[in-house]
Amino acid sequence: MTRFTSRIGAPPTLTALAAVIGLATAALLASPTIATAAEPAAAAPQATLYYSLRDLTSEQGTRALYARIVTAAQSVCPGWDSRDLDVVAASRQCQRQAVARAVGQIGDARLASVQARALARRG
Repeated sequence: MTRFTSRIGAPPTLTALAAVIGLATAALLASPTIATAAEPAAAAPQATLYYSLRDLTSEQGTRALYARIVTAAQSVCPGWDSRDLDVVAASRQCQRQAVARAVGQIGDARLASVQARALARRG
């Protein structure tokens, strides 16, 4: 299994998702629309996502991994369920950036294809 974590000194492939989500969250926290209700960037939430390279060998496994990445992005990007439309828009942007960086850092063509199809459906 491959593990994403935020430990200093770990190989980049192991820290990719945590770093991506952490950076996206830090960028979101810097936004003036939600900065007053957010935690400081030093305590930005992160998620650890475990996956196996076997997950990427089938279309079904790749779609399941993509869904898990999206769920992890939702969990660390605050405000996705807010009633304030500006906060929701900022959260969606945070999620898109986090997912895009995670997919890019994993570097799998099938996963990128799943992401492209998902983005095309949403417009």
